[in-house]
Amino acid sequence: MAAFDLWWQDPGAEGFPFGFAIDASHEVGKQFLPEEMIGCLARLREARSRVGGGAEAQRLLDGFLDCALDKHEGRYDYATYCALKVLDFPDDGTGFHDPAGVLEQRDLGLLALMGDLLGFELDALEGRAEILPLMRPGAELGRRRLRLTLAALRPSLDRAGLAIHSDEPEDAARNVLEAIGPRVSQQMRRRLAASMLPVHVVHDEYLFLRVLQGFELSFAWIAVSLWQAIDAMPSAPATSLGWLHLANQLLREVSRLFPLIGSMQPAAFHEFRRYTEGASAIQSAGYKTVEALCRRPDAERLDSPAYRSVPEVQAAVQEGLPTLEDALAAMNEDPEADVALRGEIEAELAAFARQLLRWRQAHYQIARRFLGDRSGTGYTEGLPYLDKGRSVPVFRAASLRET
Repeated sequence: MAAFDLWWQDPGAEGFPFGFAIDASHEVGKQFLPEEMIGCLARLREARSRVGGGAEAQRLLDGFLDCALDKHEGRYDYATYCALKVLDFPDDGTGFHDPAGVLEQRDLGLLALMGDLLGFELDALEGRAEILPLMRPGAELGRRRLRLTLAALRPSLDRAGLAIHSDEPEDAARNVLEAIGPRVSQQMRRRLAASMLPVHVVHDEYLFLRVLQGFELSFAWIAVSLWQAIDAMPSAPATSLGWLHLANQLLREVSRLFPLIGSMQPAAFHEFRRYTEGASAIQSAGYKTVEALCRRPDAERLDSPAYRSVPEVQAAVQEGLPTLEDALAAMNEDPEADVALRGEIEAELAAFARQLLRWRQAHYQIARRFLGDRSGTGYTEGLPYLDKGRSVPVFRAASLRET
């Protein structure tokens, strides 16, 4: 608290002492932050105009305040629970022109997120972890998590030229962490630290948060790829095909996170879940954007909790968000379109539809394992909602649909 008081005398966003609130959240959980600390952060929010600094530091501070004060201000939801503004993922498709560059940025983000998780699980396994001490996993589960995290990172590690030189999970984890370290900027390290504000002190919530953030990172970059594919399809269909290939690759690779989140201890999950009411993956704007970029949702779904929970995506759809289905229809009506290239694009879209349906199925299976008959958080009905949603067609066209 003294660090905050000293900073408040001459506040600048670059020098904000995030540690005083981050450490407290790790010691007691965000649900139980002391009133004095909440009061300091609320005072900062009210006098936000006093704080100078550059745009990047200002965005980080604002994102952190949104996350740290969400429960106090009655704004708690999935986005603030996952600290998505802190991590600052892309939220539209502008400014990206190179699939290889997008893949590199996504890889770096995933290596940073999952590398941080790898370090936490390794510290716990070897007795160095001090934070989130409740319900620590045993050695066997800890080693399994190291293997699953490394497996999830394997494609990104291969592309980055970072080989794993040991079959022992602890040695392999140390090897990967040493290789990843120099690639993670100081700014990204600050964002990683500020994005870990668990609601409780259960060990497994660290894994839960990092995996959810990994999903959101990937869906943000998948959406970028789909936006670019839609934009390019009329005039540069070969370029569009390249973006669709990338979207398929990212969707395929993100499924590697399911075994990792499946390694949570059910009792641990239910312990911290008591304090996450109001936050649900139904509120994932990234996933809904991907779905809506494929085709315009049916009226019933657009007016359902699935889209009412992401009003910015719902509004974009209502205002005429462009879709892959519309872009393909326009290409089919073009008498000068390359027939062979159009066939490749249709094949890539059909593959994306199959993969997205498999992703929904995997999500449903994970939820069934951990939720059972319990209702979902975020005031959803839980498993019945996911059961109904997993059969929603990705595309209307019969040639693009899963059979």
